[in-house]
Amino acid sequence: MSRPAINLNLLALLLALLASLLDWTAPGTVLSLTGSLPIVATALCQLAWHHRRPALARGTGLAVLMVLIPALASFLIPEYWISHSAWNRQVEGWTAGSLIVDWRPPLLVILCLIMLIASLLVRTRANLGAPQLLAMTAILLVMQGVETWHATNLLSLTGSALEQAALWSLLAAQLSGVAVNWRGHLPGLKRALPAGVLLACLTLLFWHQQKTLVEGNLHAETQAQSQRLAESLSLEIRDHLQAMQRFANSWQLQDTLPTGGQWAAQAAPYHQDFQYFLNIAFIDTDSRIRRVHPANATNQRLLGRRLFDEQPAGRSALEEALSNGEMGRTGIIDLLQGEPGIIHYLPVLDDDSQRPRGAVGMVVSLPALADTLFRQTNPSHFGLTLMTPDRTLAERQATSRLATWQHRSAIDLDGLSLTLTSRPTLSLLLSRLSRQPVVSLTIGLLLAYLLFMVLFAHQHMDTQQRLMRRSNRELRHEVRSRTRLQKEVEWLASHDDLTKLPNRRQFMWDLERHGQTRPLSLLICDIDHFKQVNDAFGHLQGDRYLKSIGELGRDIIESVDGVFARYGGEEFIACLPGHDAIMARDIAERLRVAIQQIDLRHADGSPLTISIGITTQVGGDLQTDTLLQAADEALYAAKAGGRNRVIIAPPP
Repeated sequence: MSRPAINLNLLALLLALLASLLDWTAPGTVLSLTGSLPIVATALCQLAWHHRRPALARGTGLAVLMVLIPALASFLIPEYWISHSAWNRQVEGWTAGSLIVDWRPPLLVILCLIMLIASLLVRTRANLGAPQLLAMTAILLVMQGVETWHATNLLSLTGSALEQAALWSLLAAQLSGVAVNWRGHLPGLKRALPAGVLLACLTLLFWHQQKTLVEGNLHAETQAQSQRLAESLSLEIRDHLQAMQRFANSWQLQDTLPTGGQWAAQAAPYHQDFQYFLNIAFIDTDSRIRRVHPANATNQRLLGRRLFDEQPAGRSALEEALSNGEMGRTGIIDLLQGEPGIIHYLPVLDDDSQRPRGAVGMVVSLPALADTLFRQTNPSHFGLTLMTPDRTLAERQATSRLATWQHRSAIDLDGLSLTLTSRPTLSLLLSRLSRQPVVSLTIGLLLAYLLFMVLFAHQHMDTQQRLMRRSNRELRHEVRSRTRLQKEVEWLASHDDLTKLPNRRQFMWDLERHGQTRPLSLLICDIDHFKQVNDAFGHLQGDRYLKSIGELGRDIIESVDGVFARYGGEEFIACLPGHDAIMARDIAERLRVAIQQIDLRHADGSPLTISIGITTQVGGDLQTDTLLQAADEALYAAKAGGRNRVIIAPPP
């Protein structure tokens, strides 16, 4: 058992749990199999391995692989085999609104975990490719760092900073646990590992280039689609202006104002073709609306109204048509119908004098105009917004989750500058994204592993005889290593790793050993408000406090031939054979005062204190449970009495 490896695994487990907690509590996050949870499971797998539980480690590793391999397959399988929408349908039943990207870890995290687990499944043996697997893990982790700082990917291919730190810890744990065992394979490693690592690096560079090219092409494709939408809107504006110019010219041949029936008959086909017209109106030279189509209730209320008074924002455009005989256009204004739009005024000229005798007004609703554009696209493919520099005119929400990409296209609306913003959905982009880069990456890494195996096996055959001569020496080294590990295990089984004090199990054995001594006093000590120390200074500082109290308590208790042990958490326990209650109280007071006087303080500057419960057995057989219960009740009494005190339990 390697203590550094275990510590690194525990660190990785802590980091992964913290990352998982942050993901879970983040607003809008779907609870899913993100990178953190498989890292937690892999850390548990490695802990089982380092604790010499290979069956448990293999079982855990295979269980994690059963999750990771389908996740990797979702990156690899072509769209025409299993579509991205089919993957989404599979996971939508687990959590409403979730996508496959919510449930699978990032690609590079998946590959790192597969290689770490594969290294354990091959028993971290050099001749089975464990060095190459761990080297490729390191390369993938470096690539994650590069992608995190420099890449703008369609998908997040890397874990968070905490997840990457956890993966580095897992890698370091494996290396610290097995690197010493690879020394005998140095000739093979020197021959095989550089070639395997070089091929893996080239594979990653090729994958990165492919990925950048594929995503760039996809970005250009969606940008072009957005630009086509913008151009179609500009063409629509030009078409309706040309049509309405013909409509206005048709009235120049008449000597009288059009009747309501004539106006409706002529305007109806135009309104049918351009349904974003709120109305097509005839305005006389006094700016009053005389005819309007369609003749709905809203438009009927406009008849007879004088636009110079009712709509001053469009006065200059209307004057251009009525006074100068030129087409006038308003800017984007708030229409009388209560929505943003623009109005084109086309003069109706007298055929003889060429003087204006009225104007045709085309009221264009920009939301309705935008809707004609938006209907050209599937709402599950794009979210669209039409805006000016200072306001949003129309917006069509996508029915699926949007990607981070955003395209802006300029629209020339008869001299007015608008912007069409389109955001493709994640489902659309992933369905169009080529799987080729990921396939190349996976195959390249597999070939790098096979290359290592071939070169290593060849070198192994050359050095087999030399290794046989060294086998006896390695065997002796293994015996010594196992003996050392066994002693470490025995010590860990009976002592607390932080304070180096006997643990609860060892204390119970010592208590039984002194079970015939009378009187026999038992002390249970609890640090007051220790949680505040951890909350204020962190667990590392809290551990230092525990170590200091453990050292002080051991000095005082062992000076009177007692046993001082860590009971658990912030609790300590002491056994004082041959000490009655009064003597035990004096010793407890010494301990309490000593702890209060050492330089251990809370965040507010108050000294750290302890509460102590004492019980003493003066006769009869040893009753361990009764003694512990009595001391514990005395401790609770000390806590309830205000803490920082010693309470003696009544005689049992």
